[in-house]
Amino acid sequence: MLKNPFLILLLLITVLLSSCEKEENVPQTNYSIESTSSFELISMHQNGWIKQGRYQLSGEPTEEFEYYENGYIKSAKIYANYPQQHLYMEVSRSEDNKPLWSKYYNPDGELWFETEYTNGLSSIKKVYSEKGTAIHNYIDGELSSVEFTSADDSHTSITTYNSAAGTRNVIITSNGKIILNENYPYREQVGAGIYAGNDVPVANPFSAIETSYNKLNHSSSQSLSWQHDADPIEFMYPYRLFDEFYNPGYYFATRFAVSTDLYQSVIEQYPVTENGVLIGGGKHEDGFESFSNNWEVRDSLAKVYHEDPELYKLKYGNEYIKKVGYGKTFFVIGAIRNLPTNDEAANEIKNIARRHMESLLHGASGITAEEQEILDKVWFEAKFFSTLKEHRNGVVINSAEDYNNAVQEITNADPSIIQLQYETVENL
Repeated sequence: MLKNPFLILLLLITVLLSSCEKEENVPQTNYSIESTSSFELISMHQNGWIKQGRYQLSGEPTEEFEYYENGYIKSAKIYANYPQQHLYMEVSRSEDNKPLWSKYYNPDGELWFETEYTNGLSSIKKVYSEKGTAIHNYIDGELSSVEFTSADDSHTSITTYNSAAGTRNVIITSNGKIILNENYPYREQVGAGIYAGNDVPVANPFSAIETSYNKLNHSSSQSLSWQHDADPIEFMYPYRLFDEFYNPGYYFATRFAVSTDLYQSVIEQYPVTENGVLIGGGKHEDGFESFSNNWEVRDSLAKVYHEDPELYKLKYGNEYIKKVGYGKTFFVIGAIRNLPTNDEAANEIKNIARRHMESLLHGASGITAEEQEILDKVWFEAKFFSTLKEHRNGVVINSAEDYNNAVQEITNADPSIIQLQYETVENL
């Protein structure tokens, strides 16, 4: 036993110094954000988060973006390299995460369609093509009219919606003369035509046919998983599915953003995903409505079509609704921004974020106070989306109660139209 007090003191000091030396030798996790070969940190906010950044591949930009200091997207430009390098999507948003405007481009650089928003809701959408321009007007985010003018000004098509009366009116002119002026049900039904290149709904020559409802009652769900993009296409159906081959590629299916407001809302909120997003959800297919005993009607219309194809397409479009699908769909997205450059640190935070989101959705044990401090180093947000209008721009989930309330709202809602499937008129 040591009896000399000075020797005891010396031993304690030695142990203390040794302990401090060991702590200093423990490598500290690097949570900093720095430029890499694929990411350029252009500027930062005073809180250490990204202000402006740029992702690149082989020297070409893939994403250019700016964040507000609170972590929301301020603006973004998204590029594709097929069929050649080109800007294909551009968005601008407010500091409280409301959309201001967006633009989408063709591979040749020409503007394809643009949307302007008022108080976070669509106010006007313009779709351009070599055949003409379609202007989609909205009131409080709901479509009120679609006006199409051909490139040579020879004909127009105007569809006006009246939700209170439950009708829509279609007026089509050719060389200054009205060739069709008809009222139809507010929601497009089986047989309704469309100018598929511009998403312009027109007349319905099948108004007298019978339809049948095929009950499906199919439901499916998917638990949370990390995905590269916030692309909800596997959880929802494109509202208008035209009669053509679709290959989604590896980036957003922007073709569906023209008519599928929910899809457009999601991809414009999460154009940049920084090492992926957590996404999960479920959908229920109630059934679909389609033609029933309509061969005689089809043969009659085929005869009319072949007598004057151009006039027929002018009145009834180049594709018509073959099926109307009904159901419900919802999904949740957990997004992270301002992730550290270090892979170990990024993966640590992603793991914490996943467990935190699981607790938000299912009331699990959650994360520790120390882990919450680490998660607070980045921007993280969980949102619930569904086919209901009140969920279109997402509902922030801060607790399991928030999530359960949102799920209950869609559970209590009646099935709605989730997809219109089209067939070309050449198949009449």
